[in-house]
Amino acid sequence: NPTPGDSLVMAEAVVAPGSRLIGRTIRQIGFRHVTGCIVLGIQRRSRMIRSRMGEIRLEAGDTLLLFGASASLRGLRADRDLLVMDWATTSIADPRRSNFARAIFGGVVLTAATGLLPIVLASFLGAVAMIMAGCLNTRQAARAFDMRVYLLIGSAIALGTAMQVTGAADLMATGVVSVFAPFGPVVLMSALFLLVAILTNVLSNSATAILFTPIAVGAANQIGADPTLFAMTVLFAANTCFATPIGYQTNLLVMGPGHYNFADYLRAGSPMVVLFWIAYTVYVSLLYALGLA
Repeated sequence: NPTPGDSLVMAEAVVAPGSRLIGRTIRQIGFRHVTGCIVLGIQRRSRMIRSRMGEIRLEAGDTLLLFGASASLRGLRADRDLLVMDWATTSIADPRRSNFARAIFGGVVLTAATGLLPIVLASFLGAVAMIMAGCLNTRQAARAFDMRVYLLIGSAIALGTAMQVTGAADLMATGVVSVFAPFGPVVLMSALFLLVAILTNVLSNSATAILFTPIAVGAANQIGADPTLFAMTVLFAANTCFATPIGYQTNLLVMGPGHYNFADYLRAGSPMVVLFWIAYTVYVSLLYALGLA
């Protein structure tokens, strides 16, 4: 029962040669009463012991997985019977603060959903409240910052700006329109969907929609097709932004905690993009076949 403000820690400790603990069980030692820590597991010569914890007699070299307050673990560093390994020490969330965490999380969602605060401000205040309420400490909060995310954001902004300023995106769009327009509106919309679906995973979905909607509407007017359907093509394609981590903000949010890399998004997202493209092409073809477009 650590004091308020004292963090909880998991650590590994090795039974030292000549330790007074050798030959005694956890129950005989009264480990929790003596050290203030709980033994969660015992490893002996790279093998986990499956016997009842209170019946295992300790041997020299046994590795104990300990759980307790940080103050209790600091006290064990001066113990001659156990060698605490600092590199295997990890701070963990305090379960007694779970109700505070739930309340803060609910408050962030509620204020953002009702429009009382912008979601960016609500999230920032929620993160500050988590630290102030003791749900996590500053070290745990600092570990949540993933530099890969910031590098990806910076590179995506630079790439998107370059494609817009230099006219590369416009050139690609007009090229697709000029090549596929003679084949009819269905083929043109299918090609336009695929192009936008690819670029939305490099640019942002908002920038792609803004950039390509006027081009799509102009192409529809040139061939005498319904401009609304062409605009919807761009809208649907711009939201297939799940094949790269820079395609959408949520992709970046889960990249660090999920330990994903760029290739993971390509493997999972690329088949989804192709599936959406095929489904939309079939849908548009049926509209024209049934005379609904």
